[in-house]
Amino acid sequence: MNFKKWMKVVLASALSFGFANSFAAQDATTVKIAYYAGSLCGAPFHVAYLNGYFKEEFEKIGQKFELVRIADNSSANDLIASGKADAGFDLLATELQPIENGLQVAFISGLHTGCTKFYVKKGSSIKSVKDSKGKKVGVVGLSDSSVMSYRRKLQEFGIKSTGPDAEVEFVVYTANDLPIALEKGAVDIITLHDPAAATAEKQYGFTKILDTATDAKLGLEYCCQAFITLKLLKKNPQAAAAIHRAIQRGAAFAAAEPYKTAKLQIDSKIVAGNLDFNAELLASYNFIPSVKLGYETFKTVAKELQETGVLKKKTNIDKFIKDHYVDFAALGIRVPDGYVYDSKAGKFVERWEAPKSLVKEN
Repeated sequence: MNFKKWMKVVLASALSFGFANSFAAQDATTVKIAYYAGSLCGAPFHVAYLNGYFKEEFEKIGQKFELVRIADNSSANDLIASGKADAGFDLLATELQPIENGLQVAFISGLHTGCTKFYVKKGSSIKSVKDSKGKKVGVVGLSDSSVMSYRRKLQEFGIKSTGPDAEVEFVVYTANDLPIALEKGAVDIITLHDPAAATAEKQYGFTKILDTATDAKLGLEYCCQAFITLKLLKKNPQAAAAIHRAIQRGAAFAAAEPYKTAKLQIDSKIVAGNLDFNAELLASYNFIPSVKLGYETFKTVAKELQETGVLKKKTNIDKFIKDHYVDFAALGIRVPDGYVYDSKAGKFVERWEAPKSLVKEN
């Protein structure tokens, strides 16, 4: 192979998901963006990379970026805390305790609703959340967003979930073991995030008692939001805004094109699974990016988690909310509240007002 042909092969390879990042990693000024592989709801980040939205937005400001994969059994917080990432996304409720304990991040946009489900065995006497008193709930972690969501629902029915007089017991299992624990009766209720949730429901025939995508309350909130470090916001606000725009465009594309989004994830080997199954799950979420509604969700969740005892009573909750949700306008940076993707025209439309509710616009 001559030199020119060899270089063509090298450059073509550099377009692949992982190899492109190895070049960027050599630049110490590169903005590092953490992402989860294997996560359907990480679609806004995956699409923003694979469709070139990150590339476009960072080229506009003359900067470089790098996607950093979050290791299995780890989290974006680990990378943030060690200085190996400047931005990421996660389940909103999962992040609030770490932030209260010193994690230096601020949210920038709501991305989508519902990807968490709660199940009982078929034929169980438990018909809804209000039947949870005295029951054991299997979870993947005590600080996981699923626990936070369930505590908030329990509070609606006057069921105590924290403190020495808690009326519900949360028991930790791995995600793989949770369906087995429910099947064998070790717990009465389990909670899982998709795609594990939908897979377990199909495989075991479990009965769903709560779905955060369709619940009258939780279905009107963002379960997942994007965030950046306070350090990046202070030193490089233009990069923070570029991340905001790229991720929001990724979410808007996922809303309009769930099948194409699922295909992108599978073809790039970021997410495994069946194409039709994954596309159906993606279509069940509301990928409606919004800063204003994202902020409203953050405010509601933070205040209710303080009421349940998850967040400390001494925390100044109004300051907590103000300090950890970015107001780009206050920084003199103009960004839209969100985007809508026009599939027919193949173009994005900026939306400067918040949507009336979290229902699909296209």
